[in-house]
Amino acid sequence: GTIIRRSRIPLPPPHEDQFYTIDHFNINIEVIFYAQRYKIIDCDQFTKNFLLKMGVRLNPPAARPDDPYTTEWRKAMESTNPLRPYEHIDTLTQFLQYDGQVLRFFCVWDDPGSKTRDPRKLVLRYYLADDTIDIKEILPVNSGQDPVPRFLRRDKLPKYAPVGLYQPGTITRRTILNLTGKSIGKKEYILDNRKTGAVHQEFYKDSDLKIGAVINVWGRKVILCDCDEFTKQFYRTKYGI
Repeated sequence: GTIIRRSRIPLPPPHEDQFYTIDHFNINIEVIFYAQRYKIIDCDQFTKNFLLKMGVRLNPPAARPDDPYTTEWRKAMESTNPLRPYEHIDTLTQFLQYDGQVLRFFCVWDDPGSKTRDPRKLVLRYYLADDTIDIKEILPVNSGQDPVPRFLRRDKLPKYAPVGLYQPGTITRRTILNLTGKSIGKKEYILDNRKTGAVHQEFYKDSDLKIGAVINVWGRKVILCDCDEFTKQFYRTKYGI
């Protein structure tokens, strides 16, 4: 969010009776705002042109510091020992990149059990942060149908539903092997990198959704008819569609 709201910022002591002006700014310098030290590493082209017209000699851009999270993640991946495999499941990067971004499709479902035989209008929302989907039904006025909060609650949508029920603990992210057992008196566990006995499920991704596609929503064939402008721009940028 906003670290410092728009205002005049005083200079650090002993010149706290004066304020920062355009003359105090350049690339690759440090400034102090309210006892916090910041380093200016670069600026946009408009700012560069403005400073050059003011007669300011610009310093060369500075290097951006490494991201601590990416650095630690890279160290963890490089230190992985093949004899004791460690699988790093990284979901934080996707969440930080796409949090709050939602693809919205307008759909119809031809309900064979409907008395009116009219297609039911739906809105499908795909959450880019965790690849989950929820669907809401748009009911016309005096439709005679009972309103429900959600046609489909938010969750990952399997492609080949309906699927059978699994026992608790069957579907897990990792498979753990008991290496020694109780007979030796010491138990040691490792991760099974071959994922023996793991249940593989295929879920809908953003690459599977497009206008005109028919998706399987737990046995119901839903047709994607349209989408909003943000969704169109997303597919133009990521997939060139």
